[in-house]
Amino acid sequence: MLNLLVELKAEFGLTYVFISHDLNVVRFMSDRVMVMYLGKIVEIGDVETLYRDPRHPYTAALLSAMPSTDPDRRTEQAPLAGDPPNPIDPPQGCRFHTRCPFAEPICGMREPDLRAAGDRRLVACHMNDPGAGHSRSGRQGEQS
Repeated sequence: MLNLLVELKAEFGLTYVFISHDLNVVRFMSDRVMVMYLGKIVEIGDVETLYRDPRHPYTAALLSAMPSTDPDRRTEQAPLAGDPPNPIDPPQGCRFHTRCPFAEPICGMREPDLRAAGDRRLVACHMNDPGAGHSRSGRQGEQS
């Protein structure tokens, strides 16, 4: 079925909105990816760029948890600690801050804006906003 969808996409120039939790299938099917956490967009970008260099800590955690047949790429530790917050009553500020290894006080106080982070990429993280007051702002690549 997936191969048929890809063939139809190429043959007719189709665009799909494809929703999945299977990141291997997302990579196979997609040109661009939007990652969400508790109903909020955290990162949007070209599929290969996003998979190679995730800029949001949640995106990085998702990708590190992908199953691999390569024994050298086994996940040794869970990429995230704790339970996700209640989606009906999400936390104030960044919805991911309660599980983020890089969370700082600003993360619990203010929701980050979805901002440009390079070539056709958008990221909602205070580390991506030089004016946010996060100690890691402007240091892309160090968080993953």
